[in-house]
Amino acid sequence: MSDLRKRRSMKDKSNLSETIFHSSLIKRQYAEDYALTLQEIYSDVASVPHFNDEEVLLESWGIEFFYKDTKEQIEWTVVVALMAFINQTGCEVSYVLTNQKFKEFAIWQENLCLGKKQLIVSNGIETNTIEVEDEF
Repeated sequence: MSDLRKRRSMKDKSNLSETIFHSSLIKRQYAEDYALTLQEIYSDVASVPHFNDEEVLLESWGIEFFYKDTKEQIEWTVVVALMAFINQTGCEVSYVLTNQKFKEFAIWQENLCLGKKQLIVSNGIETNTIEVEDEF
């Protein structure tokens, strides 16, 4: 299928946030490059110490924020971009990621795309994924 037809079929989808199930995931250089770029953005935003409301500018990405809540929303937006990319392309990227927290989101989405049922438990500091047999 041509790239143009693939893009058109993606646009025609009624709900792009639904999980697309794949029998296996593929490894592609463009996916690795994109995931590593998102990881770098995520790491740059997450690494900024931000205890009080103050102006922060990450010049290399053109990202600016003032409130801590906005910082967290930007982090989550980057995570959602990674997860949507994995879902839409069926590419596996977790194996190239080094930021453990960011990598966990990739693994979670990859497992969802493979139809693996899982429970995610977080205490606010760390997150654990548990594979489950049946839905709750």
